[in-house]
Amino acid sequence: MRVLFVGPPLYGLLYPVLSLAQAFRAEGHEVVVASAGDFTRRVAEAGLVGFDAAPELDSEAEYRAGEDRRKKLNLGTKMGRFSFFGDEMADGLVDFAGEWGPDLVVYPPLGVAGPLVAAKYDVPVVMQTVGFGHQRWHIEGVTRAMDDAYARHGVAAPQPDLRWLDIAPPSMRVLDEPDTWPMRYVPFNGGTVLEDWWSEDTGRARVVVSLGTLKPMVDGIDLVKWVVESADESDAEFVLSLGRHGQREIGALPDNVRLVSWIPMGPLLGRAAGFIHHGGAGNTLTALSAGVPQIVFGQGADRPVNAKVVADRGCGFVPGEQGLVKEDIDRLLTDASLRAAAAEVREEMRAQDSPTVVARRLAELVASGARPGPAAAAALTDH
Repeated sequence: MRVLFVGPPLYGLLYPVLSLAQAFRAEGHEVVVASAGDFTRRVAEAGLVGFDAAPELDSEAEYRAGEDRRKKLNLGTKMGRFSFFGDEMADGLVDFAGEWGPDLVVYPPLGVAGPLVAAKYDVPVVMQTVGFGHQRWHIEGVTRAMDDAYARHGVAAPQPDLRWLDIAPPSMRVLDEPDTWPMRYVPFNGGTVLEDWWSEDTGRARVVVSLGTLKPMVDGIDLVKWVVESADESDAEFVLSLGRHGQREIGALPDNVRLVSWIPMGPLLGRAAGFIHHGGAGNTLTALSAGVPQIVFGQGADRPVNAKVVADRGCGFVPGEQGLVKEDIDRLLTDASLRAAAAEVREEMRAQDSPTVVARRLAELVASGARPGPAAAAALTDH
């Protein structure tokens, strides 16, 4: 079977679908992951075949410019008519799919070029969640920004989803959709080479700190000001992971803070006692899969929802209005209830069907000729 994944050129939308893409590949299927610009290289680095649907697109620069416009217009979290680069990718995707002939299309919630391509060629399409914050109305809203692309390609409406795949732990699910299959979240954060300090025992509890890929680029690093300026108030060891945008704001650091470039959280959190982060879905779920208590800021985009489900489940908490303070670190490292809840969720996730099992089930479903149920077909008839 040929499986086409549509991965918008943003880390938080592309990386979560790569574990399922690798699972289909391991099952012997032909897999192509479509993205755009530099993000197509990220696909190749994951050992997968990529297709660049918009070679000239600089998605991070475009996203940053869009965020600047949104702030100047005081739009809050409203994104306006933003297709998350689906419109830019649509023409290349339609041409490629017409030549390659996929048997199944898989897309994340905001990868809305996927249902367009699937409708164009009447191919089954499956949506995989990337976190907790995207409901059907999010997909419908972003799909409306694709009106021009639908008109260009003579497609009346999106292809109804055959299934949704929900990667939320069982006790933390927020979706209430028919025809949804649960799937274990297996972190894909990119590859790395382990360095000596990763396994070094300093005698201190290790706290990992990350603001993800987009937050420092558009908002700076003020959320972790305490770590940068006052971490020596704590006996813990802090590993502060920042990409190039965040590191520009860093001066001298306390002796118990190690500054590292943006690195995969999965292996790092395996040796951590706590995790402080912005609330991105990837960071949230990677910490849950590692059983690590979290401090989650949860500001902007889907992050408030991610922070709320973590706090409601008891796996972590949101700092107070004063921002991050030493008392928060003490609670993160000493509150046994946080650690117990995080361990419970980790075991829930380990008991879920893996991406490989889900890939096998989807292949069987597609081979059977199954079509979307009435509820799914009705939901997307008016985009």
